[in-house]
Formats: sequence, C-alpha cells, structure tokens
Amino acid sequence: MSNVPDQPGAGSKPSYCFEGFKLDLDSGCLLQEGREVKLRPKSFELLKYLVERSGRLVGRAELMQAIWPDTFVSDESLAQCLMEVRRALQNESQRLVRTVPRRGYIFVTKVSEPATAPRSGRRPGVELLAAALLVGGLGAFLYWRVFPPESRPATVAVLPFRPLSQNGRDESLELGMADALITRLSNLRQTIVRPTSAVRRYLDGQTDALTAGKQLQADWVLEGSIQRSGERIRVTVQLLSVRGGKTSWAETFEEKFTDLFTVQDLISDRVADALVARLTGEERKRLAGRYTSNAEVYQLYLRGRYHWNKRTSAGLRKGIEYFQQAIDKDPHYAPAYAGLADAYSVLGSHEDGEMAPQQAFPKATEAARKAIEIDETLAEAHAALAFIQFSYEWDWAGAERGFRRALQLEPKYATVQQWYSRYALALGRAEASLAASKRALELDPIDLPIHAHLAWHWFYARQYDQTMEACRRTMDLDSQYPAPHWYLGMAYEQKRDYPKAIGELQIAFALSGGSPAPLSSMAHAYAQARDAVSGGNPVYLSSLGHAYAVAGNVEEARKALRELDELSKRRYVSPYEKAIVHAGLGETEQTFSWLEKAYSDRSGWLVYLQVEPRLERLRADPRFSSLVKRVGLLP
Repeated sequence: MSNVPDQPGAGSKPSYCFEGFKLDLDSGCLLQEGREVKLRPKSFELLKYLVERSGRLVGRAELMQAIWPDTFVSDESLAQCLMEVRRALQNESQRLVRTVPRRGYIFVTKVSEPATAPRSGRRPGVELLAAALLVGGLGAFLYWRVFPPESRPATVAVLPFRPLSQNGRDESLELGMADALITRLSNLRQTIVRPTSAVRRYLDGQTDALTAGKQLQADWVLEGSIQRSGERIRVTVQLLSVRGGKTSWAETFEEKFTDLFTVQDLISDRVADALVARLTGEERKRLAGRYTSNAEVYQLYLRGRYHWNKRTSAGLRKGIEYFQQAIDKDPHYAPAYAGLADAYSVLGSHEDGEMAPQQAFPKATEAARKAIEIDETLAEAHAALAFIQFSYEWDWAGAERGFRRALQLEPKYATVQQWYSRYALALGRAEASLAASKRALELDPIDLPIHAHLAWHWFYARQYDQTMEACRRTMDLDSQYPAPHWYLGMAYEQKRDYPKAIGELQIAFALSGGSPAPLSSMAHAYAQARDAVSGGNPVYLSSLGHAYAVAGNVEEARKALRELDELSKRRYVSPYEKAIVHAGLGETEQTFSWLEKAYSDRSGWLVYLQVEPRLERLRADPRFSSLVKRVGLLP
C-alpha cells in the first residue's frame, strides 16, 4: 500500500485522496466530492494517523498514544472516534478501516495524489472514461459476435444451499449439496464451474444470488434452499442468468433423505439440459456417476470436505475424522481416500503445515494410492499423489506424470493448475509456471490462495515489481489475508527497501496469529505468543528475522530465532526456517547445518533451492550444489 501526498504550493500541507474522499490537512477537513464531512478534531487526527500508515497494522496502544499523548483516556474514547470515522466514511462494514481482533487496525485502501485539471479546461478524466467505454463497448460487441454465448463455455456458480429455517442448521449439508453439484457439473465440456473454495464465502446467505454471480464473474448462478423434516428432504432450486437477471429454470424436489443422490441426479440433469444444447453419452454417464450407494457414507464425506475447505489445522484434523469414518463404513469409497490424502498433505506442507512431513506424507501417500487403486479416473487422487511426489518424495518424473494425468482427467481443476505451476518453477520452467498460474486464476478468479499464488510465481521468478502488483490486487480482495503481505515484504527486501519489508512482514505475522508488536518489544511478544492458539506462522516469522538480518539489525534477527524456538515447543517448525535467518546473518556454517536438518526432515522448501533468492550467496559453495543434486534438481 502506498500513501502519496499532494504536491501543493510552498507552505501548504499535503492532502490524501482515497475512494472519493480527500483528507485536506491545510483546512483540517474531510471532503467527499468537495463537500465537508463533519469530524471532531480527535476523530480527524485518528483518521489522519491511519491514512498516513495505510496498509500497516496499527496497534491499539500505539493509536492511543498518538491521539492522546499526554492524557489518560478509556478505550471508550477510542471506540467513539473509530465509530465516528467509520460513519463518516460510510464504513460500518469495515471496508476501509479494518479491525484485526485483539491486535489493532489497518487502513486498507490505496491512498494517492488527486488528479489536477489541465489549464485548457478540458477534463482528461472524462475523455479517458469515454475512450474506455468506447473500447470496452467495442470489445464486448466483438466478443459476443465472434464468440457467441452458445459457442463458448458457460461459467456457472453453484451457491451453498440456504436453510428454510435457522433452527438446527446443517452447514455441511448446505455446502455439501453445492459441492456435489459442482463436482458433477464440472464434468461437462461446455461449462466452467466455479469451485467450492470460491462459493464457500456465501454460506451465510447475506449476499443475493445475482450479486454473488457478478462477484464470481459467472454467466449463470444456481441457488437453492433445503429443508429436512424427519426422513424427508425438500429442495427448491433455480437457475438465474446473471446477465439478464431472470430465472431460466426452477423446480422443487421432495424425496426421502436417504434418496439424496436422486435429488442431485435430477438437479444436475435439469441444469445441464438448461445450459448445454446436446450432451454426449460419456458426459451423461459422468454426470450421473457416483461412488457409493450409502447415503450415510456420502454425508460423512461431505462433512469431511466442509471442514477441509476451512484450510485451518483444526478443520483439516476434523476433516480427517470424517473421511476416516466414511472409509470405515465403505472401504471402497475412493473420494474419501482422496480427501484424506489432501488433508494430510496440507498438514505436512511447507507453508502452513503443523505436522512433520515424515508424519503426514506417508499417510497421505497411502490414501492417494488407495484412491487410484479403486478408481484410476479420479483426478483429485492423481493430483494429490503428484503433489506428494513433488514436495516430499522428490520424484520429479513421477510428479510430472501425475500432474499431467490429473489435468487430462480434469483440466478445470484450479488447484492442480496451481500445484503444477509450483512444480514447473522449481525446475526453472518459468513460462509453464506462469501459464498454469494464469489458468488457475481464470478458473477461480476470487480464491485468495490462487490469487496470491500469482505473486508467489513472480517472486520466485525474480520479477519483484510484478510481485508487488499481484500482492496489491490480492489485498484488494481481502487485506487481512496474510500471504500477500508476506510476498510483498520479501519483494521489498529484494529491492533493499528494508523498512517497508519489515513492516509488511510484521503484518503477515500478526495476521497469522502472531504478536502484533514489533520484535523490538519481544518481552511481551513471547507471553502473547504462548497464549495464542498457534503463536503465528513460523514461515512469516522466519522471513521477518531474515529481513532484520539483511537490514543490519542483528539483535532483532536473533530474537526471531529465539521466538522460532518458542513456537517449536507448540507445533512443528521446519529447520529451513532457522536456515533462512542464519543465511540473512551471513552465518554460513549454521545455515548449512540447518539445511541438512531440513533435508533429513524432507522439508518441502528444498524443492525451491534453485530459485530461492535469499540463498543466493551460498550458490558458489560446493555443499549447496551437493544439496541440490540430492534433492534431484541437478543430474
């Protein structure tokens, strides 16, 4: 995030512009389209302080000290000022001023210099807008003439089903019905179906269907309601055209709850008929395909996927419980094995995992191979196994075959595109990595991990300006998602802008559950971390320690190493994280010592040795080449 002030005449104070507002420091006023928005002096000071630090987490204590430096006031005074600021910004939903629970506040939008009209009196903004409308209109005309709707794939969003009553809600069933239909409709050649990860955010039912469809960039949106009464279930569903805003088809189904499959078959058939002029026999077969006739097994699987989609440690472990229960009741149910493989893989992954790789990945491997043994055509199982072969087994040829097989079976599976992008870049194939990254984003344009993945690609391709731009686009979707702050901080570090690098990495660590305090205040950071659920992501803490080290702040880098020790008492911390901090400190022997420990642990980070910029100074050392060869990256 940047905050660029106006360039006023001599003696003038700067002004800041954002989202139709102007914070005029000369007059001490907040203006909206030239009209003053009333703010009390302290509320104006609070807004100014946040705006000048846009994109940075500001702690409650820091804000209190800045606004009331010599006065004792209660938290109520701060709360009143924040409420007044948000009301003035029409920001009751926290779109501009976000609260990070128990940590502080972030002003999340871009702050920039206001446009100045040229002397001729002509308004370039109007001319540019007219030109943009002309070009956009012409582009839309050509698109619909050259690629009419019937000749290009329809993009469909299936929203979580809504309960008719809030009493006894079953969110796993509501999202599970959507997930089942997403899986089935994804088999259609002439459709692109937004994945479950993209629609999960609409589970609360607060967004109307057409708005959700527009946000998901879909042509069609399927919404439904579900009601269960005893042993019977009633499902009402309608298919809406996002462009026309009208219902294309609607129907109500009522069956026994044990006949849930029948309801899903009927809905997917009707939707397919409404979207696609003619289905092939193979598509009809795949549309009606199922892996179990046991409704209880299927419900357990849906509950497992519901918790897996949360992508939290607790959610993944809960997902494992449900997948295992499904397997216990039907040992030949392939999707449950694939779900089990996915859950263990993420728990042991290099970025977010809390299990040691040697504990998690053997279980993931066993489950993935069992799923493939049961059904060789299950794309999710091939993708899971390929990810394991890439990041844990370092079987590069096997991973290549697995990813290609998964993409052949399901080219519209966004996650496998993302994983293949990482595999390609680890091997130095930047163009293939970028193509897969863009394809994943095309398939799932608002999924946060996939959005942030493009920044990951640019960082390891060493294109740091593109990294920053991709980070900012992801932050526009959700400024409290830590990954883009992490990538942005590392990009700033590579450009040697160490203050900004440290600021972004502190935000990433705080948003992941770590202490919001700068590491210069580690005395209470330790205590806060011990009280936290996870104490923050050690990957972000390691990157922060490295940034301190290369910036010359040795004391704070060593404090980061001590904090990694504290975290390792509560969760798994890869030795690679310590290696990175020691590398920043220029401590070669310690770096190689921890890299060897990472090798013994089969750390997934080692697959990126060839593209990791923070280890650049080690490349001339024979021990580095030896390590690269042992991982299989060199012959």
